[in-house]
Amino acid sequence: MTEDRLGFPTVKLTHLPTPLEEAPRFSEALGGPRIFIKRDDTTSLALGGNKARKLEFLLGDALTQGCDAVVTCGGPQSNHARMTAAAARKLGLTPVLVFEGDDPGHRMGNLLLDSLLGAEMIFAGDKPTELVMGEVRERLVKEGKKPYMVPIGGSTPLGTLGYYVCAEEIVSQCQAIGIEPKAIYLAAGSLGTLSGLLIGKLVHQAPFEVLGVAVGRTDESKIERGVELTLGGASLLLSRASDKRLERLSGVTAEEVRPLVKVLTGQVGPGYGIPTPECLEAITLLARTEGILTDPVYTGKALAELVTAARRGDYRKDDTVVFLHTGGVPADFAYGDVFLTKEELK
Repeated sequence: MTEDRLGFPTVKLTHLPTPLEEAPRFSEALGGPRIFIKRDDTTSLALGGNKARKLEFLLGDALTQGCDAVVTCGGPQSNHARMTAAAARKLGLTPVLVFEGDDPGHRMGNLLLDSLLGAEMIFAGDKPTELVMGEVRERLVKEGKKPYMVPIGGSTPLGTLGYYVCAEEIVSQCQAIGIEPKAIYLAAGSLGTLSGLLIGKLVHQAPFEVLGVAVGRTDESKIERGVELTLGGASLLLSRASDKRLERLSGVTAEEVRPLVKVLTGQVGPGYGIPTPECLEAITLLARTEGILTDPVYTGKALAELVTAARRGDYRKDDTVVFLHTGGVPADFAYGDVFLTKEELK
């Protein structure tokens, strides 16, 4: 069931590489720069998204350990939870999802898909999700199961390797079409995706900035977590893989990595899961110029930051930037009252 990749056991959950597509009408609407979209929304697992890459490594590890259940956590519209449940079902494992807060009392968006996948869903209420995950683990062990615990977003040093692979794809695809992007924009939550890209940037000595756009509260502790994930993933690669280019990671320090962990906070708005007007406008603009759908929890906020930078004149018209589309469209179906006017809802 598992295959070796970078010296680690992995499972196949999607078809890679994902496309890198130019968005000329979107770019024209903004007056430049050239914008390319890395379509990680097209990963084939349960309507797609970035978590498939991480889960290929994480669940490869789970199978190697002989686990028969997977436990993870997130917000009620967590893409990670939905994709973890789907991956577990694909591999014959039992999915258990712990959600922040109270049960909303309905099943829309990702929660509907979680239900269709038959995941056990537990709402933490006032308790920290980490505490509830611990309680779930104890219960499953008592029931004779061997659970594999996946933290929020699948953001572990091992999980980051999925986005080291993605960075390799981006570098290769950019070289093939002759572009040198100034920056890669992406939604930043638990920072595992950003950290994996940074490892790839270091290995390939890529000149682009990796610009994470915060989707919720971000403080210094989260930045430090990004540093830890980057260093941890780099250490794992050095311990297993044989590519000589990885020697560039040898001796990399936290002081060198910290300035690279860039998380922009201008689109957080009132908080996680609450879209800003800029977010909704960016979602609509991309949809109506390119037919590409994003979501109000994650990718819409990252897209809004790119739109803001373009309109502010941060880039020349002939510059190139990449937007990493990490998926999340199922959440749109839980936000109909936000997208539509009262007249349209009738």
